[in-house]
Amino acid sequence: MGNTWITDMTDLPDLRDPDVDIPGAARRLTEYLGSIVETATTLPSMEEQDTKLRCRRRPGRKLCPGNIQLFCDDEEEEIEWQCTSCDDRGIISGWAGTHWDKRVVQLFK
Repeated sequence: MGNTWITDMTDLPDLRDPDVDIPGAARRLTEYLGSIVETATTLPSMEEQDTKLRCRRRPGRKLCPGNIQLFCDDEEEEIEWQCTSCDDRGIISGWAGTHWDKRVVQLFK
């Protein structure tokens, strides 16, 4: 059984900042969650999407064979994700307007 991650991206450090000194495991987790946001915000919203993002878990010290499925709700500004194999899952909020947000910005709304 996988973990459930409830993440607010505004709580994570900006890894582009040269003054940020973050240990390896925390850096890798931040990069992983950021890659989920980047992928989700380049896909059509309101549809569940299978991606080529690999799961980061290592059940039994072996790489999980699963990929990440995403659902991005632009109105609620939440991303739901889940591994297709180990059931690792989560909800990500606070991503809108961060450097991980890759949606095309509309200048005039």
